[in-house]
Amino acid sequence: MVKHILSASLIILIGALHSAAAKITEIIDTHGDGVGHRLDQPMEIAVDGSNNVYVSGFRSDNAFKITADGAITEIIDATGDGSSNELDGSYGIAVDGLGNVYVAGHWSRNVFSVNPSGAITEIINANGDYAGNRFWEPIGVTVDGIGNIYATGSLTDNAFKITAARAITEIIDATGDGNGNTFDRPSCVAVGGTGNVYVASSGSDNAFKVTPGGAITEIIDSSGDGEGNALGIPYGIAVDVSGNVFVTSYFSAQAFKIAPEGEITVIIDSNGDGTGNTLSGLFRIAADTSGNVYISGRFSNNVFKITPAGTITEIIDASGDGSGNTLSGPYNIAIDGSGNVYVAGSASDNVFKIWGSLIFSDGFESGEAGVWSMNSGI
Repeated sequence: MVKHILSASLIILIGALHSAAAKITEIIDTHGDGVGHRLDQPMEIAVDGSNNVYVSGFRSDNAFKITADGAITEIIDATGDGSSNELDGSYGIAVDGLGNVYVAGHWSRNVFSVNPSGAITEIINANGDYAGNRFWEPIGVTVDGIGNIYATGSLTDNAFKITAARAITEIIDATGDGNGNTFDRPSCVAVGGTGNVYVASSGSDNAFKVTPGGAITEIIDSSGDGEGNALGIPYGIAVDVSGNVFVTSYFSAQAFKIAPEGEITVIIDSNGDGTGNTLSGLFRIAADTSGNVYISGRFSNNVFKITPAGTITEIIDASGDGSGNTLSGPYNIAIDGSGNVYVAGSASDNVFKIWGSLIFSDGFESGEAGVWSMNSGI
């Protein structure tokens, strides 16, 4: 009798596994919109309140919008605003609450705004704030809840705030906090609900908090957690609704959580989920409204989910959707309001959607994003 129960359970579990695998969908590939506008080396992703997805193509010098029902439109190309301000090396991308999309041109040293009607405007260029603070080779761009845009200049070692009225202010420069903790080659930027801005610096192996009033604090340095787990080349930073900040360490293959009171802990390392799915080449990191954290392994070709309780699950690997559309070089991650997770494959020239509402994780937590994984003990 017991044997029959176990067999029935196994059938149910295998069925759940197949269902989970089927809920990974490739939503765009190298063909782009299918009418001649290709996607080459997608880097960053953003999602708006209607679950439209936006992705930048670094080598194709463009960006696409993918609607919730799968319609794909190129929203900007190498011509930029069409008025001599070109887009070269499309990198960071963000979208605000009004549907305005912001795209950073790494090599063209600028950021464009694309409004919902399609009008394109250059909002910052190599001249930065026009007060001597230049803006070169931007990587990260993000927005806050009141229409301010933040962008990092990786070659000029700084970050700028651009208001809705287009006033431009440098909020941090190479001097960092001014107390000897320097800021070198910023890689990404995030903003919290209280208006604090967080920037990670890949060249100086640290991260800073910049308050709305302009106070700058180093929140983590190369010593990492101070217990032997070092921070080396941080390429990703995110903040959750509770004010916890998360930073990836590319060199040491770890990610850190920095609590609001300053406590630093390691939340994942090269062991990945501890069941053979390892993690290497940590790049971007994202947090959802439930406190789950998602991390991409660019060299291990996978993405992990970490719950607030510390449960780690690999939610996608190199097999991609399991139907021949593989994932290679995952870069950025985004989460929509329904708990769906989006991953850009920078080397496979595609983006995957991992359906959150129908995918299970550790103990069948229905509604959480993540691929179901079988627990031992069956």
